[in-house]
Amino acid sequence: MTLVAEAVRGILPPGYHLQVQAPLAISDDGEPEPDVAVIQGAIRDYATRHPTTALLVVEVADTSLDLDRGRKKAAYVRAGIPEYWILNLPARNLEVYRDPEPGVETYRTQRTLRAGDEMSPVSFPIGRISVSALLP
Repeated sequence: MTLVAEAVRGILPPGYHLQVQAPLAISDDGEPEPDVAVIQGAIRDYATRHPTTALLVVEVADTSLDLDRGRKKAAYVRAGIPEYWILNLPARNLEVYRDPEPGVETYRTQRTLRAGDEMSPVSFPIGRISVSALLP
């Protein structure tokens, strides 16, 4: 998770911050704690409340893969999170989900990237991240 946080932090422009294993108040019935989330605004903007959205959420999955692909992904779609990544440690790849479609609780665009591939978050297209940099 530290590798993911450092790679994403490295491409964030001013006006955004990284939240690591902290709550997102995305629904009345739950506040997931994604491994990494990109939040608009400064850390102090959330001194008295949890963020209610994120531009990017990343889960690092080993034994939690079914949960991350199921209940968590559906919750992020319902919340309108525009981009969701699952770093799949057993398969050593990055699952990228974009364009939430809340009515069917899925993302319209899904892609799997492997070590050696690079990608840019949709919200920060000039920032490039190597999948290899995310993997332990």
